[in-house]
Amino acid sequence: MSPLKKICCFLLMLNGQLTFGQNPNSKVSIELSIPHSGEIPWLNTYSDKNNAYVIIRNNSDSTHYFYEDRYIYGYYNISFEIKYKDSIYPVTRAPKLWWRNHPSYHIVKPKESLVFPHMVIDTSFANALRGDGIFENGWIGFPVTSKWDTAEIRVIYQLCDPEEMIAEDGIRLLNYKRDEYVNYLDGDIESEIFYTEKEKPKQKAAEPIKPTPKLPRPKPIIIFNEPLVSEWQKVIL
Repeated sequence: MSPLKKICCFLLMLNGQLTFGQNPNSKVSIELSIPHSGEIPWLNTYSDKNNAYVIIRNNSDSTHYFYEDRYIYGYYNISFEIKYKDSIYPVTRAPKLWWRNHPSYHIVKPKESLVFPHMVIDTSFANALRGDGIFENGWIGFPVTSKWDTAEIRVIYQLCDPEEMIAEDGIRLLNYKRDEYVNYLDGDIESEIFYTEKEKPKQKAAEPIKPTPKLPRPKPIIIFNEPLVSEWQKVIL
């Protein structure tokens, strides 16, 4: 995804999340689960690495595909809305520097579920936790609240860039300086053999080129692209 697409994606999620709702006819649903020991769960605390779980349930008769969220293709597809004092605040993942991209995806068969664990804390909390080995960028858009105020939250799934609904294989490296990323190729490096003139093997006579058989074109993987919205849930911020 180009830098321009990334910016457009971020602005789309920031400004366009209030215009749609849960499709009652959809057989794919989304819900937000926040484990807690009291009557109302807490958010935006230091207590757990993953304090919220986004669950997508496939109750249809078809197999669906969802991008993994460790690359940019799926990183921004899940966001939240917080309702606080008659206002709704879009809460999105903060932009980050991407070293490489890979359009990897989850396969969710009929009657299966997909779970995305998240640490839903704002960027200031995320930066404070760097010393504990937690390198999340956090989320932006949290409302400024009084201490321990109650609010409501819901989760939204929306494919960030509609042009990327067809998953293509391959890893894409971004054009940053060498010292800004580490490139692990995992066996993609081919060693090249060098010969002197005396050691150079004699070339064989060229053989006629056989026509390459045409293989059937694989069916494209279509990433699930219908917006999903969960029910509102009370939380303490």
